[in-house]
Amino acid sequence: MADEHSQVSIPDEIPADIKQKLLALAKESEPEASPVEVNEYLIRHWCESLEDGNPMYLDADYARSRGHKNIVAPMGTVMNTFYFPFRWPWPPGGREPQPHIHYQIKDALGLPVGIIQAVEIENYKTLEIGDRLNVSQRFVSVSQKKKTRVGEGYFWTMDRLYRNQNGELIMRERMTAFGYGEPKAPSAAAPAKRGGWSPAVEEMIQGDRTGYQPPAFRDRYWEDVQECEELPPLLFPITFTRCVYLASATRDFSPQHSNREYAQQRSKTKDIFVNTPFNMGMFSRFMTDWGGPKSTVRRMNLAMRGNVCAGDDMNITGKVTKKYIDNGEHRVDLELMVSTQEGPVTPCTATLALPSRSGQGK
Repeated sequence: MADEHSQVSIPDEIPADIKQKLLALAKESEPEASPVEVNEYLIRHWCESLEDGNPMYLDADYARSRGHKNIVAPMGTVMNTFYFPFRWPWPPGGREPQPHIHYQIKDALGLPVGIIQAVEIENYKTLEIGDRLNVSQRFVSVSQKKKTRVGEGYFWTMDRLYRNQNGELIMRERMTAFGYGEPKAPSAAAPAKRGGWSPAVEEMIQGDRTGYQPPAFRDRYWEDVQECEELPPLLFPITFTRCVYLASATRDFSPQHSNREYAQQRSKTKDIFVNTPFNMGMFSRFMTDWGGPKSTVRRMNLAMRGNVCAGDDMNITGKVTKKYIDNGEHRVDLELMVSTQEGPVTPCTATLALPSRSGQGK
């Protein structure tokens, strides 16, 4: 049937309460700004993934000869690379990003599974270095109930409108999805979760076990630290999906970190495993979570005596071994350890500089 939104189509079989939710989504949302500007690094990362050597994306002089101020972004980067929300954390004072309208429609219909079936895009303007996307979205239509090979459910259509910081339309994306499965009623008792943009990702990354809210940072002053003081332990599940995050974040696609068969056959490990920068990053995070944002990691010395593999729980513990002043800087030495359920694997000694109430080390 057609309703007051002339472009919106909702069949009569949809219950009135669900129809109202869908009609609310038919109004174009307020634009939401991308968390990042268009930049050369992500363009280059995209091109290395596709092995796309188009000089428009790689050669600034060539792009300028075509009337642009610098290299431009490949069209495929508009949908995700330069807009996709970060899982978390958001900048101080930032808000949780709006969910993709796909999830909102799926939830309104109470369907547990939704798969993208078709995408149509219209490209209007080139996205350039320094631009920042703003994205709005709207529900367009839902079909009558259909029976397919995967199950019975509904097809729905939705629009995403991508504009630059000047309000100029870059691209319109019209996407069709199919949702199916036993309808589920929303549970008022279930607590709302923050920290992720996709329930499926959170399930696979075990976000509920990481306590994925940023800590309430406080300044830990050198005068308040005691030798032999223990740092609060940190639990971090290492799932296969986490290792995918790691490979992209470090651009380390050495196969032992992302290819299970290779890791098992060539590295003789039970599964893919985290790399050296990840271990260093986790030790650094562990120390500054405790020391606060004014603390500075001065030294780390780690020995990887075992691997932390997909399926392991990474547990980090530590204690203060020495407290001293070095050239006016207030420091503590730490003994740290990464363990898994199989025991200790990566010992580390480190030095952390802390702020002092005397006014030094700020």
